Amino acid sequence: MTQTIEVDRPVVHNVEVPVPTEPRDAEEWATVLETFATRLAQGRIYRRDLPRLEPAVQHLAEVWIRTVNPQH
Repeated sequence: MTQTIEVDRPVVHNVEVPVPTEPRDAEEWATVLETFATRLAQGRIYRRDLPRLEPAVQHLAEVWIRTVNPQH
């Protein structure tokens, strides 16, 4: 007599998952900003999302101007 036994064995898969990190230096910040500008120019950021992004971009521009031209 033959008996079939089914055995379940757990299988472990190691998967690398990218973890978002903040830019660490000027080069990385430049890359992030350039990517944003490129995607915006290509239309890869939806027009409907622009109102949500506008305050942050406006704030960045204001802080940039104050930092670069402290007399103004």
